[in-house]
Amino acid sequence: MERKAHLVNWEVVCGDKVNGGLGIRKLTLMNKALLGKWTWRFASDKEALWKQVLVAKYSQEDHDWRTKKAVGACGVGVWKEILKEAGWCWDKMVFNVGKGNKIRFWTAVWCGDSVLSQRFLHLYILAANRNALVEDMRDQNVGGGWNLRFIRDFNDWEVEMVGELLQALRGFRITWEDDSVSWKGGGSGQFRVKDAYSWLDRPMDVIFPKNKIWMERVPTKIMFFAWEATWGKILTLDRLQKRG
Repeated sequence: MERKAHLVNWEVVCGDKVNGGLGIRKLTLMNKALLGKWTWRFASDKEALWKQVLVAKYSQEDHDWRTKKAVGACGVGVWKEILKEAGWCWDKMVFNVGKGNKIRFWTAVWCGDSVLSQRFLHLYILAANRNALVEDMRDQNVGGGWNLRFIRDFNDWEVEMVGELLQALRGFRITWEDDSVSWKGGGSGQFRVKDAYSWLDRPMDVIFPKNKIWMERVPTKIMFFAWEATWGKILTLDRLQKRG
């Protein structure tokens, strides 16, 4: 409750120690990361009881990857707040193709880091079915080939685009496994709150001598003094004069 000088900006304090902060988490971003985990769990869990309860209450959409929006009287509660954070969470997820019966061919992220409708916009406009699933675009009569359907024949200058699309699809095969999702923010493909927080935080790009400050067997008071001095925030006479 004492009035003292605020030496270091709170934004810096909440940064990672590698970037010169103290590693204190921002509660708002930590809350967003924890809420986002439930969006991930709904998409990745198969037969969990809590998921079945939500499906019974809100019903599903987008081929069972998420529930319908929680609106009206039935939408007041925890799940409504979780759905508000679903946007950024889905931006960090990618689909793994199995049977291909739950993944949209043109508008889902499953082939590369972006949707095919953006990478091949001209072909998407010519597509016979823009909402087709991956399994709909497979040729069942030819060993694992693609049966791409468009509303008209191609001009000579459009053939090269089709070749680029087929090259991008090369290597993807339909299997008997269920379609699934992976998290792009971590090496294991699994959602981790720490990774999600780091992505939301957008850390400072600062080179900081962390290993020369936070050392074992050094009193905490001295380490904090060295940390403040490195940032140039020690209350020397000239700085006290600037503060009045």
